[in-house]
Amino acid sequence: MAAVLERPPMPAMLPAILAQPRPAGWEARRAQAEAALERQDWPSTRQEGWKYTDLAVLKAMDFSAGAAQPVDIGPLILPEARGSRLVFVNGQFNSHHSNTSSLPPGVRLLNLASASELAHDLGSLAGPAGADPFADLNTARFQDGALVIIPKGVHLEAPLHVLFLSAQDGPRATCSLPRLFVVLERGASATLVEEYQGKGSTLTCAVAEVIVRANASLNHERIQRESAEAFHFSSLAARVERDGQYACRTIAFGARLSRSTPRVALAEEGASLVLDGLALLGEAQVADTHSFIDHLVPHCTSRQTHKAIADDRSLAVFNGIIYVRRDAQGTDAQQQCRGLLLSTQARVDAKPQLEIYADDVKCAHGAAIGQLDPEALFYLESRGLRPALARNLLTYAFASDLLAGIPVPSLKRQLRQTVLARTNAEHLETLP
Repeated sequence: MAAVLERPPMPAMLPAILAQPRPAGWEARRAQAEAALERQDWPSTRQEGWKYTDLAVLKAMDFSAGAAQPVDIGPLILPEARGSRLVFVNGQFNSHHSNTSSLPPGVRLLNLASASELAHDLGSLAGPAGADPFADLNTARFQDGALVIIPKGVHLEAPLHVLFLSAQDGPRATCSLPRLFVVLERGASATLVEEYQGKGSTLTCAVAEVIVRANASLNHERIQRESAEAFHFSSLAARVERDGQYACRTIAFGARLSRSTPRVALAEEGASLVLDGLALLGEAQVADTHSFIDHLVPHCTSRQTHKAIADDRSLAVFNGIIYVRRDAQGTDAQQQCRGLLLSTQARVDAKPQLEIYADDVKCAHGAAIGQLDPEALFYLESRGLRPALARNLLTYAFASDLLAGIPVPSLKRQLRQTVLARTNAEHLETLP
């Protein structure tokens, strides 16, 4: 990352965070990440991985570590998770709005600062220091985070809800560094909602690490609905072991610029993955997704569907790699990216990739980007629908299949309402 800087390197962004109390136990990893930051410049569009993500505006901003603030989470509460919820405000744990009263014995839903001894693997999945500057920033300076441990054989009925709120605190933009660590032990199952909401000018650098042990099953819903002035960088590192099942869905509706980098390793035979994504963009929003699915061993399955709806002058980027190693015989991997352009100025850049080094595999990938089907529009208009309503109906239909599988009814309703509102189709809300 050798470049001429217009501003100091990344470590100079957040000097105040170093003075804040932080969980103990990860001094070595923090030191490695801090050293990596000292060596790094800001990512540049001259780098292939950042080709479409211009950080010029972000580089010109000043950030502070926001203080905890009073918040109203009433509209954000999921009824199904009233007693299984953790809330963080500007990276700090909010005990007043958190509620874990309905958790079964043995299930851990804690803030990291109070459970450091239980999270000894923290950082082991997130990759080596230097690979992602925003993940390094989190590792070096995060103040707190959420720890989720589901014990062996426990099937959790109620969803877990981890809510990270960001709010601008004063004239300077606010930075928060959320951390999430999830372990499902052998034979356990659960649904987890990881949600980001925000107000004002904020920067979120989030890191999530997930381990799905043998025969365990996790549904992981990742929701980003931050403000139109926000910048959001999210790194996910997951490991799925023998016959484990991991279904992860990332939905990006907010932020001026967002970047998601999920990396999933299918590490033992029989592991399966469903990795889906949906970006709904307007105005000048940018949503960038770089995914990496690593088939390490034989007889694993992965399915990836990514959809983007781009209106106005927005830009959606998808760069997905499925990597099949030499010993990963019997791999079954499918990848698809679909983009819908609602404006002549909107763009969707898609680059699905397969790298296959095994002989006996069943793999396919593809991308399709275009505008609304004129024949479908004509058909709906010929049945009496106004042109605007026909357009909105088809746009909603394009997104609805990725929302249909959300296992939390109240969350599904919220997200459907957001799509309906963004497509100016509230009058379609009676649709099933």
